[in-house]
Amino acid sequence: MPYLLLLLCLLSMTANADTADTTVGCDLESLCATEQQLHLSFALGYGQRSNPLYGGEELPLVLLPDIYYYAEHWFFDNGKLGTGWALSEQWHLSLLGQFNQEKGYFQKWFGGNAFQFSSATPGLSITDERYGPLQASVREISKRPTAFDLGLQLDWFATNWQLQAVLWQDVSNTYQGQHATVSMARNWQSRFGNWQLGAKLHWKSAKLIDTYYGIDNNEPFYLPRYNGKASWQPELRLSWQKPVSERVSLLTFLRYLSLDDAMTDSPLVKSDNVTTWFLGISYRFY
Repeated sequence: MPYLLLLLCLLSMTANADTADTTVGCDLESLCATEQQLHLSFALGYGQRSNPLYGGEELPLVLLPDIYYYAEHWFFDNGKLGTGWALSEQWHLSLLGQFNQEKGYFQKWFGGNAFQFSSATPGLSITDERYGPLQASVREISKRPTAFDLGLQLDWFATNWQLQAVLWQDVSNTYQGQHATVSMARNWQSRFGNWQLGAKLHWKSAKLIDTYYGIDNNEPFYLPRYNGKASWQPELRLSWQKPVSERVSLLTFLRYLSLDDAMTDSPLVKSDNVTTWFLGISYRFY
């Protein structure tokens, strides 16, 4: 379950306990979560996440878990562990921890690749590959590190709208940098199902880009040198879900991430975008 949607439902239930006239709502009980109750579901279907790196493997999406648990003072939500504070009915502040996701392009079975739910119709594979002499395969470079980030997240909710800002800091002393995201999402319901359209803007510090996509003197001498710089990466997301019973839903999502020249100037990068899509059926166990 998307973290924003869960917060929206929790705040809605709190508001409804005080007044019948609330600015946020959760119309479908199946979309809300109960505190101190485990949610476990799996989506079976097919999809792919493209890989923008030379020699990098596309990630097949066949069985996707959706796991979250919210206790009174802490929560686990699809790879994120944290705690949160309700500042008001519309504002929520959270402290989060998670493994940095950048390594997922270099290692196909990186644990963070398992959690693809944050929402998102099958789409075409959109590529704009660059070919030339200044290219390097991920098989030729040294192993990229695993990093752990700590983040501060601020959420704002209105009827069917969600805004979010989150700043992450490397606390594992791996790349010694930061990254941040601001996002906006619009939810709506129709007789055809539940929809969400969202836009994100990612900022990644020069130290993060250099650690994962830079080529320095520790790499083989025949590879071109490259020093990473700060990157801005816009992203669009579209998701759809149609409940067919209490436990079964049809779902699909599409995400398109655009990469700027801070990424594409690296000899490791062959494409200026990453596309992710999935189409399947979900079954909720808990």
